[in-house]
Amino acid sequence: MKETLPLVSIALCTYNGQDYLATQLDSILAQDYANIEIVISDDCSTDNTVAIIHEYVSSNPGINFKVNEHNLGFNQNFLSTISSCKGEYIAIADQDDIWNSNKITMMIRNVGNNLLIYHDSAFIDENGVPNGKSISSLHHFVKGESTIQLLYNNCISGHACLIAKELFKYVHEIPEGIYYDWWFGYIAACENRLNFVKEKLVQHRRHNKSSTATDKKNNKEIRRLQLKYFANYLSTPPKTKKLLYDLLEGYHVLDVKSFSPRLLFTLLKNFHSLFYIRKRSIFSKLKIILAECRRNP
Repeated sequence: MKETLPLVSIALCTYNGQDYLATQLDSILAQDYANIEIVISDDCSTDNTVAIIHEYVSSNPGINFKVNEHNLGFNQNFLSTISSCKGEYIAIADQDDIWNSNKITMMIRNVGNNLLIYHDSAFIDENGVPNGKSISSLHHFVKGESTIQLLYNNCISGHACLIAKELFKYVHEIPEGIYYDWWFGYIAACENRLNFVKEKLVQHRRHNKSSTATDKKNNKEIRRLQLKYFANYLSTPPKTKKLLYDLLEGYHVLDVKSFSPRLLFTLLKNFHSLFYIRKRSIFSKLKIILAECRRNP
């Protein structure tokens, strides 16, 4: 008896993505995995994005497409898209990437009992030209109960994720000030059900118009807020929770003093775990730690 493949929902949130959208949709439709649905939510684009999608829907009626009544913003549009997905697994798609044809097949083959798995991706520029680098050029990947490693840096990119729908039993909201992929990865790590595959399964486009290209680096106030989210999450392991309380106490010193020795001690004591993900020199990481321990001017 032939085994039934689990349904995979491909969730695509669009907003003013006319430049690269057709190429991405072509790569999604070319997947060699036989049981997928495509769910697209547009967040009130003002360019030709909606017209492009309608062209694809006319020749691919299985695409589930809606335009929001008003602009929701990325996180809420993402949750709205997820709520329309019927699959046992959900794969997140950016509007400007190019997927390898075996992406979904490889992810399903490796997902096992994990709540979330992710993969490596090769970087391309706005013209689709590879620059020879990838996500793994910048980050070490983590798996399993890696909550401490995920407190300061994130190596999990949304476009690279395959998420078991079961994970959303643990997700009540996406907190403000933290990316959904980081939050989902942390939740999966708390359950010891996080993994990755080493293959580069997407050509990930980096260009000036992308959402991450326009982001500002997190300041200490945002970081303190993120650490509070992690500390307040009910399934955070006890060892990680204790470290989070120590870190937050160290930051609290900066409310009354210009430098926090307590924070410095905690960061140095847990240096290798807290700063494992980013591939930087020790000197660079020490500079970051010293800056972290000083009050912002």
